[in-house]
Parts: sequence; C-alpha cells; structure tokens
Amino acid sequence: MAKYTGKPFRVNLPSAALFERVSNLSDLQGRMDTLPEDIRAKMGTINFPDADTLAFTAPGVGEMKFRIVERTAPSRVKFLADTGMVPINVLIDLTEAGNEATDVTATIDADIPMMLRPLVGPKLQEAADKFGEMFGQLNG
Repeated sequence: MAKYTGKPFRVNLPSAALFERVSNLSDLQGRMDTLPEDIRAKMGTINFPDADTLAFTAPGVGEMKFRIVERTAPSRVKFLADTGMVPINVLIDLTEAGNEATDVTATIDADIPMMLRPLVGPKLQEAADKFGEMFGQLNG
C-alpha cells in the first residue's frame, strides 16, 4: 500500500462539530452550491448523492465514488472507493487546533504496484491535498 498525505487545512469549527458535518454528507451538496464560483470551478463536478457517498469526475479517470465505511468520532472518517480496480481508501483526519478550530488532513491509501507509483504517485498526492482542502472549504 502507498500512502499520500495532504497538507492540513484549518477550519474554524470545533472538531466535534466538524466531525458531524464530515461524517454525514447529506448537507454538503447545499454548502457546495453556496461557495463562490471560483472555488466551485476549482473543485470541479462534485456531488453527494446520499449521506454516505461522495462522487466526482476525475480527468483521465472518469467518475469516481467514495463511500463512508468507518466513522471514529470525533477524529476520523474513512472512505472506500467504489472503483472495482485498485482499492483506494481516503482517511479524513480531524485534529483540534484550539477550542474553535480544527485541522483537516486527507490521506490516500492505495494498493498500487511498485512500478506504477512514479507515474500515479504525484496525482494521488495532488488528490490528497485537494480532498483536505475540499472538506475544509465546504465546512469553513
């Protein structure tokens, strides 16, 4: 397994409140619609079909769906990709950064053959950075 950890993104919410939002995706579609146009454009086509699923279109890959498979209050939500190709987990870790702030960090854990890592690794690192930023912006 290869792990790619994104940059932390600070959100001005206590970790327990942020965990409630991240572990139930049903409200995030409405939040997505209220973001400024430039931020929505950077995020691309992301939608939340139900309380446990995140779907988006990735260039060169097509549509990807991630389903929540584990919730550890108030610090972690684990997603599993419904791709059927390579097992991909995304861990969203929430770390308190004071009374009213939380750092969001995404880690992508993928079972990629060693010889493909130099080709795929940079894209997965970029995706890890974007996952943390996306959850931070949607909940900030």
